[in-house]
Amino acid sequence: MIFRLMDSRNFFPGFLTGFAGLTKFREFLLNFKNLGLFVCVLSLVSCATTRNERVRGPPNEFRGAWVYDPRKFEPDEVVRDLKEAGFNAVFVRLSSAGAAYYPSEVLPMASGTRQDYARAYAEAGKKYGIQVHAWHVCFMMHNAPKSSVNAAVKKGQVMRTTSGKAPRPTYNVPVRTPASEFNRNLEETLMVELVTKYPLDGVQFDYIRYFSSGVDYSATARARFEKTQGSSVKHWPSDVARGRLKESYHKWRTDLITSLVGRISRVIRMANPKAKISAAVWHSPEVGLKEYAQDWVEWVRAGYLDFVVPMNYTPDEERLAEWISCQQELVGGRAPIYAGLGSYMLNRPEQINRQIAICRNARLPGYVLYSYDELLKKRFLSEISD
Repeated sequence: MIFRLMDSRNFFPGFLTGFAGLTKFREFLLNFKNLGLFVCVLSLVSCATTRNERVRGPPNEFRGAWVYDPRKFEPDEVVRDLKEAGFNAVFVRLSSAGAAYYPSEVLPMASGTRQDYARAYAEAGKKYGIQVHAWHVCFMMHNAPKSSVNAAVKKGQVMRTTSGKAPRPTYNVPVRTPASEFNRNLEETLMVELVTKYPLDGVQFDYIRYFSSGVDYSATARARFEKTQGSSVKHWPSDVARGRLKESYHKWRTDLITSLVGRISRVIRMANPKAKISAAVWHSPEVGLKEYAQDWVEWVRAGYLDFVVPMNYTPDEERLAEWISCQQELVGGRAPIYAGLGSYMLNRPEQINRQIAICRNARLPGYVLYSYDELLKKRFLSEISD
């Protein structure tokens, strides 16, 4: 109708013939007004549809979720819930550098561990056809018995600040230093143990970094750094914390973490070539490198990881899109990026769906939600996008 009304051959000849023309002109204005209202309503409906639209995932999309504490839920129930909601992977925190949620040969069992959670999850994964990845928290002595903590402190195996204190971040326990060969061997043994003792699909590094730019200035770190440098540091720790050796010390810390990732990766692939190796990493590669000595882009370039999961925890959708774009540019397609999404920060299912849509629009091959909890289980799983 709009083309007929606005066509000059229909409108203008009548308009120029006196009263009849005026009548047609009034009719035209009325129709145009109604059309404008229709277009406005159509636009609003279109906007609403765009905001709530579920962008369907690509074939073989990786859909995972982290399980923070395996003691809180029955493994079969968790895996079944995720499978029914369209997920195909689960990451279960099975060990830290202090305790394990399974009968480990090198670590004490975490208090409250009622069963072999590694075996239970592996069996549930096979039952429901869902991947199970062991989530290992590096260096953090979470759930370690007091005797183990005291022994690590006494033997100089924990990180220290410039003032000599042993901080207790995140899990309220001291953190093992990467400078200790004992600690490095422990990390290797634990991760290899998981993928050789159990039929798991993979193992994931977490906290594979320094937890702060303000560590590590322990005597163990000093001895190893001086050995690497081939000379002693006269003014410790001021020379490496803010003096002439600051940049050299930061590079040394970074190389120490990178070499450990490479070493463990090689050993795991020899022990179990089928196991996938991944890392949960800082969302900003620049901040990760500068503040925490975590050069995860280099790990990808070196081929140490089969995939990487940046912890993109934010409720801000524009920020999420920016982070993903930056990560893709730096990784350059060398390994799959599965976006870690902070579902714990979101209140409504449509927020999760919009974040998933951002991942899909960016052509990411998958995502991992942090984490499986009562909120995700009861309110979100049934509403998450296909």
